[in-house]
Amino acid sequence: MKTKTIITLSAAMMLLVFTSATCESQKEQKAQSLLGETEVKLPHNIIPVQKGIMMKENYKNGSQKFIEKNKENGAYQGTEFAWIDLDSLKNYIALLDKVSQVNNKKITGLRIYFSQYPEKGNYSKDQIEKLIPGRETIFFAPTMGIAGDETTKKYPILENVPFSIKNTGENKLKGNFEVITGLLGNYEQKNTGQQKQNLIEETETSLLLNEVAMFPPPKQ
Repeated sequence: MKTKTIITLSAAMMLLVFTSATCESQKEQKAQSLLGETEVKLPHNIIPVQKGIMMKENYKNGSQKFIEKNKENGAYQGTEFAWIDLDSLKNYIALLDKVSQVNNKKITGLRIYFSQYPEKGNYSKDQIEKLIPGRETIFFAPTMGIAGDETTKKYPILENVPFSIKNTGENKLKGNFEVITGLLGNYEQKNTGQQKQNLIEETETSLLLNEVAMFPPPKQ
């Protein structure tokens, strides 16, 4: 009788362990399944490391070298890269998603403009250190879609133009999307039929993102 009781208890213990292990296994499988559903794949436009190095070297020995040779009598160091922290970038994307939502309009993408700060201006000491007057930089401009024509059939990228918001009330994020014609290239202004506009600053909400960190730093 005692032996039978021990066997029964042992069987019960084994069943309990098996059941517990099965539950844990199911939890792990469920977690893996959830992870699999949200798995992020590498985008198609990721480039190999060696290609990135090669492209940087091409710039260094091409455009950057030309800039340095022809500025400040050869003493200038051309901008090598710009940097933005990930949280700021995420916040910017969240802002654009909100703009799209409240206006029920699609934001098609971003233009990244090569640009340069003015040599002179009303810069604070902090801005002089961070913005580096006269230095090359970049800024982001969200784009909206426009109707295509014969020109944009050849260059579909021109169907995505930078815009600001002509706000219509207290919500600065809501209003009409207005093309920033001043950011259109000569080719676009001639061929896409966009007319120059003069928005009043008080009723215009800008979505241009700048003040990224840059290297090299200013000369001491």
